[in-house]
Amino acid sequence: MSARKDYSTRKVVLVAVGSLGDLHPFMAIALSLRARGLDPILATAAEYRAKVEAAGIAFAPLRPSFDEIERHLAMSRAELAGRIIASNEFLLAKAVLPFVREAYEDMLALSADAGLLVTSGLAFGARLAAEKRGIDWIAIVLQPMMFLSAYDPPVIPKAEWLSGLLRHLGPVPTRILYETAKRATARLFEPIGAIRAAEGLAADRRNALIDAQFSARGTAIGLYSSLLGGVQPDYPARSTVVGFARYDSADGRGTTLDPRLEAFMNAGPAPLVFTLGSFIVYSPGSFYRESLIAARRLRRRAVLLVGEAQLPAFASVEADDVYIGDYAPHSLLFARAAALIHHGGIGTLAQGLSAGRPQLIVPHFADQLDNAARAVRIGVARTLAPARYTVASATRELAELLGNDAYRVRAALARDQVTTEDGAERAAAIIIDSLH
Repeated sequence: MSARKDYSTRKVVLVAVGSLGDLHPFMAIALSLRARGLDPILATAAEYRAKVEAAGIAFAPLRPSFDEIERHLAMSRAELAGRIIASNEFLLAKAVLPFVREAYEDMLALSADAGLLVTSGLAFGARLAAEKRGIDWIAIVLQPMMFLSAYDPPVIPKAEWLSGLLRHLGPVPTRILYETAKRATARLFEPIGAIRAAEGLAADRRNALIDAQFSARGTAIGLYSSLLGGVQPDYPARSTVVGFARYDSADGRGTTLDPRLEAFMNAGPAPLVFTLGSFIVYSPGSFYRESLIAARRLRRRAVLLVGEAQLPAFASVEADDVYIGDYAPHSLLFARAAALIHHGGIGTLAQGLSAGRPQLIVPHFADQLDNAARAVRIGVARTLAPARYTVASATRELAELLGNDAYRVRAALARDQVTTEDGAERAAAIIIDSLH
């Protein structure tokens, strides 16, 4: 109780912008903070309200909601997903930056009496509000790519060949290339510059996505396993890699398998599990159709998590060797799989590493390519580009994955390390220390 007296009156706002892969780690941190006597507020899209509140976490809506983005762009969720997958620039230019003013206004009101903000990578409005109010913030970095280290170059979308070259050249040429790329993309962030000028904030020539995500104190928490990468010399001075913060519930109330899925899992050998997460699932292409045929060619049972919108398309698929559902808690399902086939989102990868299962990763965009490359480097995964994902190629890659014991051994070793790292607890401790 004495600890609660020290800081329970200090308001901490957690700000998560993105899909469930962004939301879930922040919910894990919020619950760890609550266990330590703090009552944080989680600011995120309106669609997540019921889930966040059901978990016992205080909620505040942060614009834009997903519905608002769709109305603004006159696009369905499937069309929006398809455009974002096709163009990383589209995500920033059309779905995020046009709403920074609204996000700034929401956060300016919410942070009026806050002692600290904790922000995700796309929380531009929150960082502007913190600067306006003179409040410090801590950057949560969910994947190594977002540190953009010259000492540990990530795989760059649309220029995957460049990653190997940069690793060979070393940090100095890599740093020069990064600065050139940042200058070339500066126009994207002009809306942020306009808000800074209108609000009387000093001009900031740093890249708003990478460099300016960190406060003047430079406090950053790498919320991923050190297996994927450690702190590099060019990280902000107060950086720590603490491990994954895992949270896994469909509705915020509990974590259980659907009885039908439980019965399927108990009815035969460990299946292959195919999933595209909570966002790519809206634009899956032929992934699930190819996957089902590949699994049958391998004489393997299969679980296909196709998302709610895709369920009608698979209504006619009724067989003892396949389960088709919209979603299932990864923490309960993955460890019972023979192998995992997914898109490489950092949240899905975290659950896959925790389960200790071999993985075939089919990365679609953004950080997924780099996440996949890191999983390959530690020996737990193979990777296949979406354009090359066919029945034949998936069958071939899965046969190698399942037939080579080295993948299972390394996946088990990765599980042993990842499950000893409690990113949520360590992040909560850093946040509370910062309040003092």
